Amino acid sequence: MSWDNFAEAFFSANFLYVVIRVSVPLVLASISAYMAALTGVGNIAVEGIMLMSCLMAVLGSYWTQSAVLGLLIALLTGVVMALMIYMFSMSLGAQPLLVGIALNTFASSFTVFLLYQFTNSKGSSANLSSKVLPVVDIPLIQDIPILGEIISGHYLLTYVTVVLVILLYIMIYKTPIGMQMKACGLNEQAARSVGIHVTRMKLLSMLLSGLTAAIGGAYMTMGYASIFSKDMVAGRGWIGIAAQGIAGINYVLLLIVSMIFSVFQAITNVFLLYDLPSELINIIPYVGVLLGVIFYSVAAARKHKQG
Repeated sequence: MSWDNFAEAFFSANFLYVVIRVSVPLVLASISAYMAALTGVGNIAVEGIMLMSCLMAVLGSYWTQSAVLGLLIALLTGVVMALMIYMFSMSLGAQPLLVGIALNTFASSFTVFLLYQFTNSKGSSANLSSKVLPVVDIPLIQDIPILGEIISGHYLLTYVTVVLVILLYIMIYKTPIGMQMKACGLNEQAARSVGIHVTRMKLLSMLLSGLTAAIGGAYMTMGYASIFSKDMVAGRGWIGIAAQGIAGINYVLLLIVSMIFSVFQAITNVFLLYDLPSELINIIPYVGVLLGVIFYSVAAARKHKQG
């Protein structure tokens, strides 16, 4: 791409389309970390869950020759891994942090092992005829200039994510279950004293955490790309954890931070079209995360001094 069109690349409908496209796994990773933190459990295995779900979506759709069944297998993978965290940390008393580290390490190696077993390749699943979910063109909106270019023509899971974001907001802020989950995270003993079933709430939060991370992983190989490659999640799970750390239990702030990080990811995609070192360009999202953490730390320190 010519440098003469550099400014146009950022001030265009296509750039906003890319922001939405790359935001899906980041938003879902953030929500995954948020749902676990809401009840005080914590889930730093978001990266590992997404990675395993990426591969299982490919293998599942290849085995069944169905994109829908491949998606369901990926979701089941995420739920099982979340249940493992819950079992080891809640039932057996292990530290959630250590369980998360173990699962991330396991997923990074085990996905390569499975990939090699089924493809004879340790790099990608390019030789598997896996399925992808369809692109959805929204009637009427797709014909509107600019707006149609931005919000129409995305993969199915993009719109599923939008619906999921809204439903979770309603659950967290408008239902008794959401209030009980937040109460468990704020003060577990106080929640028990008023009759809240803390164990049940923590189990629900972990299931939702695993489910949302799995959707993000499935999107990576059934929408964002059509094949699995080694460690293809590329830190998105950790970026989601960072977004949750900045936002705390403020769901709206979480979404805002996630979208800001998504803009940095979209900027990376634009720069990759130019003759620049990819190793340098690929650090842009992490620079964005670092700046976000710095601003958050400075703001928190100022608030503490004023308090």
